[in-house]
Amino acid sequence: MKRYKLILFLIVFGLMGMVACTDLEETVLDEQLGTDLVNNPENIDALINPPYGSLRRTIEWYDYWGLQEVTSDEVIIPTRGTDWYDNGDWQQLHLHTWTADHGRMKNVWEALSQGVSRANTAIYYIGQFDQNATTELFINEARFLRAYFMYLINDLYGQVPFREADELDFSITPVVKTRKEAADYIISELQAIMPNLKTKSEVGSERVTQEAAKALLAKVFINYEVYGGETKWTEAIAQCDALINSGTFTVADDYWEMFQKDVAEHSEFILRVPMDDGVDMGSGSVWVNFTLHYNQTVGNYTSLWNGPSTTKTFFETWDQENDVRFYDDRNIDELGFNQGFMVGQQYSVDGTALTQRNGEPLIFVPEINLQSSPENAGIRVNKFAPNADTERQFSSPNDVPIIRISDIYLIRAEAKLRNGDADGALADVNFIRGKRSAADKTLPLLTSVTLDDVLKERGFELYWEGLRRQDLVRFGKFGEAWQEKPATDASKAIFPLPTSAVDVNENLIQNPGY
Repeated sequence: MKRYKLILFLIVFGLMGMVACTDLEETVLDEQLGTDLVNNPENIDALINPPYGSLRRTIEWYDYWGLQEVTSDEVIIPTRGTDWYDNGDWQQLHLHTWTADHGRMKNVWEALSQGVSRANTAIYYIGQFDQNATTELFINEARFLRAYFMYLINDLYGQVPFREADELDFSITPVVKTRKEAADYIISELQAIMPNLKTKSEVGSERVTQEAAKALLAKVFINYEVYGGETKWTEAIAQCDALINSGTFTVADDYWEMFQKDVAEHSEFILRVPMDDGVDMGSGSVWVNFTLHYNQTVGNYTSLWNGPSTTKTFFETWDQENDVRFYDDRNIDELGFNQGFMVGQQYSVDGTALTQRNGEPLIFVPEINLQSSPENAGIRVNKFAPNADTERQFSSPNDVPIIRISDIYLIRAEAKLRNGDADGALADVNFIRGKRSAADKTLPLLTSVTLDDVLKERGFELYWEGLRRQDLVRFGKFGEAWQEKPATDASKAIFPLPTSAVDVNENLIQNPGY
């Protein structure tokens, strides 16, 4: 069912250092092993799979996801006693007081740079084989993946070190593309490779496709005013139109269906990261361990960490009664807890009211003190349904969509509204809302639409999917105050370049304000 899943995560990832895009420390392979591997066309899968494997780093909660979510109004990680202080890392992300030496800055920079490096490795060595349809396809997939990782680096840090795949003299410091130069390069790459990719109907959403290229173009265009100082609303609309009108994708009538365990393919998915709890994958992408209270054990989930919650600010924007995206209880008999937002008294599978470790009732409340909170502080969020019977509680059974069609509808709505087509924007927002009513309830449609409405709808539809910081930046809201966070300076809309990166590349210039 998940054809590439085991290949993606069991393949040897040592290739990443062979065609590096930055001056970060390189991994040295056994010379003979490396030569045999990269010069044998039978190993072509071993060259294309590492950059695919790097996609997993983009959904790990403690790195990339953390930068996009913990810095926003969707996620807060309060210190509870001695738990979750972690040298102040999470408090600094929430308060926007990070520095260039913050651990997440370095980790994410290196993870995304590694993705670019692995893609360059694939492009170069597959290009040395006799060329055929397969080699050409894999090269184009690797070019997409390189563009995707560059897009993420550009979005977070505002500049991108770059060398072409065939630039093998690592004594030469890589050039650095400005934010606009990087955005323009990504656009040109996607336009060049798009006709030479396969479609979702041919290879599914776990592989790079023409549709994924169109979706990434739409994302670059909708953010282009931030990246390049110009607007590209019409271009964003055109890519969204192509995807929506293709007949390939369908907005889910059952919102929670796509977030169940062992869902490999779905009509909403444009590009997804395959996951599997049948193998050991590490704890970076587990979605219940990190938020559930210590005593919410179920099945083989015995290590729970009582961490991330949502802010009261975000929680209070919801229509909690009529919006199906707020709450779903289809798995409550199996798990003891619901999907969506977990509020109030919590129960075990057998219906027993749970307590905190001090014996007081486990009642999740929105009140939080960032520096010192009790165990029950914070409304928890569980978007992905776990497998209670898993033998590996630190692996995930949930394939994670990183681009899906509902996002595209809302990108189109935003672009239309910014481009003067309020009626078209209203139609797109209401199309999504029309499919999101809770059972026996009606989620009211909007009678008019503002940019604030579009931002709210993106929050309702896409919460905890790793997009919120980017959205808040684009809508000019990232510096606003929310629960336990004061208003902050506009310079925080771009993260600092890690000190370790600036130290090895004189072409990198630290971002203003750091």
